[in-house]
Amino acid sequence: MKVPSVILILLFSAIQDSAESCHVGWIQFQEKCYFFSHTNATWFEAGYTCLQFNSKLAEPKTVAETNFLKSHSQSLDRTMWIGVSDIIEEDRWVYSSSQEVVSHTEFGPGEPNAHTAQNCIALWRDFHGQWADHTCAAKEYFICEEIIQSDPVDVIG
Repeated sequence: MKVPSVILILLFSAIQDSAESCHVGWIQFQEKCYFFSHTNATWFEAGYTCLQFNSKLAEPKTVAETNFLKSHSQSLDRTMWIGVSDIIEEDRWVYSSSQEVVSHTEFGPGEPNAHTAQNCIALWRDFHGQWADHTCAAKEYFICEEIIQSDPVDVIG
């Protein structure tokens, strides 16, 4: 029996769509999935927790991504850690997973302001989600991100 090719295409599309979605409790934006924590942690603990989920602290690399994270953190009314710091070199803000220098920052008014006392970045609730440098040992909520991976689909026939 021959299966019409339209049915095979629809079946393949359905399988592919289900393979390219986020885990329960995560939110998709563009090609990434985000987890907005329900618990507080230091910046280091937050990074470790994200690793346990095979992800990393969120590293916004586009204006659209930054706006999405700001908006969602504000809807939760929380200050939230992201994966940006100047721990290695003062005033050189880098993504924690790659040490790549951040090209687009979103600091709030008067930020960054604490020099060597505050080296980790949070989306600051009182600044409507704009960035603020903060003491890494402070306990805040956090955002994990993972890139959506397409699972290979076995085609039989």
